Amino acid sequence: MYGKVGVQTLSNGSPGPLRLDQRGNLNDSGGGRYTEATLAGRMFAVANQAVVNVTVGVAAINTGLALCNPVGSGKNFIIHEFGCVNEIAVPTAACTIGIMTGGGVSAATKVIVARNRLSGGPASVANVDSAVTFTEDAVIEQVFRVFHTGLISGGLGSGLYVKLDGSLVITPGFHVSPYASAINDATFMFSWLWEEVDA
Repeated sequence: MYGKVGVQTLSNGSPGPLRLDQRGNLNDSGGGRYTEATLAGRMFAVANQAVVNVTVGVAAINTGLALCNPVGSGKNFIIHEFGCVNEIAVPTAACTIGIMTGGGVSAATKVIVARNRLSGGPASVANVDSAVTFTEDAVIEQVFRVFHTGLISGGLGSGLYVKLDGSLVITPGFHVSPYASAINDATFMFSWLWEEVDA
């Protein structure tokens, strides 16, 4: 997006447009889509460090990779990307993978520490838990893909990587978690990419 105010000049002395970010603020960092947020220390990523068990549906006991925004954190999580891959063939029925959201995150802890995409940047306020019991029901937000059963050669897929581009914002006291339509043990790995901004 470009501003209309022609107060910036180019190297040849002619006026040039001001570059604005997605929220209308002046962007003078250059680079890619997330460069400004990364240089400001607002971008974070997390992934399972090994395959995990996943529970079925919107059960209160959740396993996978729950990205939880603690009550009173003072931050909103702008979700940019979600990733999922099956390391082994899905051992049960075909499994739909998606994302779900809900509240009741008081039991979540920092089982996996999120990484700031700016080396040495500030720590995330997120609690990322691979096994947590929520105190409120979750709701399925989106479904993305079916992972099929089969032998190792037949059941493995290319995984999925979904660009949410900030279309989902997790406020304090809520979470976003992988949704799975079938129980699978030691099969999947998940990842999240998000930005933390003042609530």
